[in-house]
Amino acid sequence: MVAALEVLIIDDDEVDRMSIRRALKHASLPVNVVEAKTGTEGIAFARDRVFDVILLDFSLPDRDGLDVLNILRQNQSVESTVVMLSRQENPVLAEQAIEGGAQDFLLKDEVNPRRLMRAVRQAQYRQGLEGDLKRSREQLRRLAEHDGLTGLANRYDFERAMELAVSKCQQNGGRLAVLILDIDKFKCVNDTFGHAAGDQLLIEVATRLKSVVRDGDVLARLGGDEFVILAQDLEYDDQAALLANRIVSSFIEPMVFNDVRWRVTTSIGISVFGDYTNNKVDLMRCADIAMYRAKQAGSNQSHFYSDQLHQSLLERAILERDLRSALVNNEFRVYFQAMVNAKDGSLGGLEALIRWEHPRMGLLFPGSFLGLAEELGLMCEIDQWVLHTACHQLQDWRTRYPLTDLKFGVSVNLSAMQLQDEDLLDSLKRTIDLSGLPAGCIELEITENVLISNPHKIASLLSAIAGMGVRLALDDFGTGFSSFEHLKLFPVHILKIDRSFVSGVGQGETSERLLAAMIHFARTLGLTVVAEGIENAAQADFCLLHGCHLLQGYYYSRPVPASDFESAFIAKFAATCVN
Repeated sequence: MVAALEVLIIDDDEVDRMSIRRALKHASLPVNVVEAKTGTEGIAFARDRVFDVILLDFSLPDRDGLDVLNILRQNQSVESTVVMLSRQENPVLAEQAIEGGAQDFLLKDEVNPRRLMRAVRQAQYRQGLEGDLKRSREQLRRLAEHDGLTGLANRYDFERAMELAVSKCQQNGGRLAVLILDIDKFKCVNDTFGHAAGDQLLIEVATRLKSVVRDGDVLARLGGDEFVILAQDLEYDDQAALLANRIVSSFIEPMVFNDVRWRVTTSIGISVFGDYTNNKVDLMRCADIAMYRAKQAGSNQSHFYSDQLHQSLLERAILERDLRSALVNNEFRVYFQAMVNAKDGSLGGLEALIRWEHPRMGLLFPGSFLGLAEELGLMCEIDQWVLHTACHQLQDWRTRYPLTDLKFGVSVNLSAMQLQDEDLLDSLKRTIDLSGLPAGCIELEITENVLISNPHKIASLLSAIAGMGVRLALDDFGTGFSSFEHLKLFPVHILKIDRSFVSGVGQGETSERLLAAMIHFARTLGLTVVAEGIENAAQADFCLLHGCHLLQGYYYSRPVPASDFESAFIAKFAATCVN
């Protein structure tokens, strides 16, 4: 069993503490968190209890973070790794924090699970180095300048070299570039072959990198599987790209350790001294951003930090800031899309879909902000708001119209993050109680890709939800993995066939046979079958002919606001009930 990481948060801002807790909650290891609202309270906690990591806010109500840091470092019994947090991007403050004994400096805007845990891991690594350095003056000098495993320069020596190089460019002009790279899927090596094999791989990586860097370039290992190169005295920027290509080429030949041949690839981010990167902090930050863009693009490649990337990151930062306050400012909207009965075209259900009424950008669709919301740890709150709003809206219609015998319900998407929320069952029960909507009028949609991780635990949770009377739908059927296994394992009532299969009507006999087979298969299992993405009469007729129960798509209605849905569907449906 992995020991829990003991963390002390010293921050007077409740929202910031909540953001940090949320980020830690989604980390890949267990975490115990203690919170202090003042520097004095934090110092007392640190003296009475051993913490692995202290996350220290620079701005506190009773004293500043540097003062707290100084007291913690003077106390010999406090051996914790300290990461200083601040809202201001201030290189001077960052240097003061490091000089004062902090292992890292992190902007609060960067606090998300990946960035926070990465900062903690790197800070712990440096803390370990610092502990070793204290044991011997000679060892101190050696470890301050070189990485103990690979013999390369370490972060301290690299930053010193970069500071001199940047100062030279600022004063005399010239070109330099920073290339940050890490090993793709390095964790697989450690997990499969052990850490000793991982160390062998890192030594071989260092050897190959030394063979391709130019004389005068500075090559260092930052920690873990992350390396950095300072390319100086460039004649033109493309020389940095040529260096990146040589690095990728040097890894083509598989590496051998423990008699195992392993093909190693790397992702490289490049920043060049210029308009957006005219100091060492920005050079490192932009190279790091570009490296993660390279990973997102498919790994084993390099990516420049460009004007376009700079602009997109500015827009993302603005969107992230606005997204954090969108719920509080009541900017989200729930739109509804009809599901009609295949036989007679009457209303057979409705799906609730979120939109964001952005104050400057206008109406935003889910694809432009839900991915970011997931990164920020906001999905549970947003999902809960959508469920709450949709249930109250349907119950309002049931109250104002003669719909008490309504057989269908409102369908709401259930995200992967919400499935991991320990409060899901309680919050669902609260929503049912507060809205007054019968549980049978609620349908929760799950996509197949969220069922892959820990399926038996999720099956138990979904069984408990079904036990409350809530209906479960498997969305985008046919696009995920192990579809048949999912239908056997999970208590699914409704199967929604993805639009990609419906679009095959009229595209060939094979496509139509596949769609027909999927419909018949679901009906054989006694499931309600919904065809998504109906855009024309031919598709509707085909799905009706082969036994689909419900049809959904632009052929009947786009998602519309509640008021428009009421006039177009609810009022008409209620009128037919009266007649």
